[in-house]
Amino acid sequence: MQTATKDQLCTTFDAANPPSLRVQLGETFVMETNDRFATYDGPGSSDEAMDILKTMAGPVYVEGVKPGDTLKIEVLDITLPLDYGWIGATPGRGPLGDRIPEFRKTKVKITGDGVVYKDKVTMPLRPMIGRIGVAPKDGPVASGAKGEFGGGMGNTQITKGATVYLPVFHEGGLISIGDCHAAMGDGEATASAVECALDATFRVTIADDFQVTRPVVATETEVMTTGEGPTMEEAAKVALNAMADLMVDRLGIDYTDAAMLIASAADVRTGLAGHPPNTMRVAIPRSMLVV
Repeated sequence: MQTATKDQLCTTFDAANPPSLRVQLGETFVMETNDRFATYDGPGSSDEAMDILKTMAGPVYVEGVKPGDTLKIEVLDITLPLDYGWIGATPGRGPLGDRIPEFRKTKVKITGDGVVYKDKVTMPLRPMIGRIGVAPKDGPVASGAKGEFGGGMGNTQITKGATVYLPVFHEGGLISIGDCHAAMGDGEATASAVECALDATFRVTIADDFQVTRPVVATETEVMTTGEGPTMEEAAKVALNAMADLMVDRLGIDYTDAAMLIASAADVRTGLAGHPPNTMRVAIPRSMLVV
């Protein structure tokens, strides 16, 4: 199985980034992410540490993919290669930042039973991919950027078994991933969760009967749209309108019908609340909407 190793990284989403790997449609492959937090010591960190913090795995070039296609990216497996991770808290970052007096970074243990904090509290192990995207129409954009191309969505449900649909703007798609966690709560309220290295196994095909202009994420039970904006309200509105448009397209209903169904059956969930641009997602039962 081919692997995009952690020795071949990028720091932006950009069509000009040389591919770290080339795969065929339907081929199974692995992307390795690195320990971005090992040398990071807060906002005053060295330039080298700040550059490492921005790194992502990829990009992966998928043969036969062209602009206008919709990529179907299946997350087949996720493994954690290291037995530790890091959690950071920074003054002024996130809704809790005004009560944090100084930067703190805590090393935590990753075990089969969960994430162990200071040998006192064990959190559920919930590995996820914080950033996944293709090369945007206009680039480069920072590794933390988010938008129509995907990017830093902060969706805790992008994990093993999820499928991410993304529009393609350049040949090969050029998929990059990063900002991975062993556990993260919705909102990531201090702009850091359990930061760690992660290896993800993917299969990428073209969705022939389904076309998107913004990210769509599907799990076994739900379909989700995402939104981003300078406030959580604006991000939610983008995600809600994306869901309404998706339902109009897939169900053959009008916008008012879609709005009524969303109000009755959809959940609005926080993606990233730590600092703007914030992200939100809207989830609806898959029994109501097939993709």
